[in-house]
Amino acid sequence: MVYANLDTTAVLAWSPQAEKSIIACGTVAGAMDATFSSTSTLHFYDILGYSKDSSSSTSSIASISASGRFHRLAWSNPIQNRPHGILAGGLENGQISVWDPKEITDSNDISKVSPIFNSSDHTGAVAGLQFNPFQNNLLASGAANGEILIWDALSDFKSYSPGARSSRIEDVTDLSWNNQVQQILATSSNSGSTAVWDLRNRREVMNLAHSGNLGLDLNQGMNSSNGMSRSGVSAVKWHPNSPTQLVTSLDDDKTPVILAWDLRNAKSPTKFYSGHNRGILSLSWCLKDPSLLLSSGKDNR
Repeated sequence: MVYANLDTTAVLAWSPQAEKSIIACGTVAGAMDATFSSTSTLHFYDILGYSKDSSSSTSSIASISASGRFHRLAWSNPIQNRPHGILAGGLENGQISVWDPKEITDSNDISKVSPIFNSSDHTGAVAGLQFNPFQNNLLASGAANGEILIWDALSDFKSYSPGARSSRIEDVTDLSWNNQVQQILATSSNSGSTAVWDLRNRREVMNLAHSGNLGLDLNQGMNSSNGMSRSGVSAVKWHPNSPTQLVTSLDDDKTPVILAWDLRNAKSPTKFYSGHNRGILSLSWCLKDPSLLLSSGKDNR
């Protein structure tokens, strides 16, 4: 049964407020809707659900223009004097924009609302963005050319690098904070590598890359010069409860699989999951039930 339906071409982020079902949608980069508009908008909707008293399952709350189209949206829990948290957008032009959602949804004149922070420190598209689950003020971003930055919202968004740039990472495609150890971060790349970072010691501690076949034709696209798979890693997610386990997905149409890793023996994946017919685009691991892992792919599944 469909609870609600929203016809939009966008990336999204849920409000962290438990008492409200509000969703933020940013015009997605790399796609066109039926109007062929080149504008970018950040839109807020209240998810109402279908009922006999209403013909619509959603209600538009507010919208605001953005300086570029979105690759990622991340919505933090409440932070200091911002009870609705802050909303960060990773844009195709390398910019990171941060808004106070309360300012947007409560405004009587949206033209007077602007981002609380803008940065152009990244030189390419920002494809990785997430707030630290332990420290809401810390935001990790990953972009083209292996650029990774950590931003502190409580220190005027001052940024620092988690360590020396990894030679095995090209463009960052996704990133994920460890759900048990607050200083550990993983970043995936279109080079086929996934790096694990220790922010406390400011260094890369491990690099995951697979070139075996696992019963599938994972040798397609292999780079013979270094023996590593050139299938890009599209997403990375840490296990909700285990600090040493994570999953990565491949965007290659010939090898659309999810690889499970355990850092206690990271020479090769512990298992793989197949089911998609084309490359995998995203992963989401249920924090309430670790047995549930959601994936989406180019095959519209």
